[in-house]
Amino acid sequence: MKTLTPLTESEVKQLVSDWYLKLDVHAPVEELLSMLAKETLKMQFPESSVHGQDEFQTWYDRVIHTFFDEVHTMQALDIKTTLEQADIQLVVRWEASRWQTPAPKSQRLAFDAAQRWVVKRSPLTQKPVIETYIVDSLTPLAGFPNL
Repeated sequence: MKTLTPLTESEVKQLVSDWYLKLDVHAPVEELLSMLAKETLKMQFPESSVHGQDEFQTWYDRVIHTFFDEVHTMQALDIKTTLEQADIQLVVRWEASRWQTPAPKSQRLAFDAAQRWVVKRSPLTQKPVIETYIVDSLTPLAGFPNL
């Protein structure tokens, strides 16, 4: 069995940055799947939990058909690397619009999302991938509605 090279902080930061950029532009799901662990993926959002890439695809399809004009801005990022993984604590500001029928106008949303991730190196691609993604809290900014 081949030993995987430990993750570096810079490649983990790049993964985080690329992840949010792809979410903002509603990138094709395949681009996001390449950033996720294949067999062991676990994601916890305020509204649901996702296990595996098939469930992620279903979640992502719903999200990109609900929210638009998305912007993710990093507020805090703490990365701790070990030989086998990177443990990440972050806060990202998420802004988005949504339109709910039959409302005459769309609604702007803004939240600070506190999250915990576990990132590992993929034995298949040798690239960092998200294995665990937990949204611990989703706090609406003052003057903005809740989900």
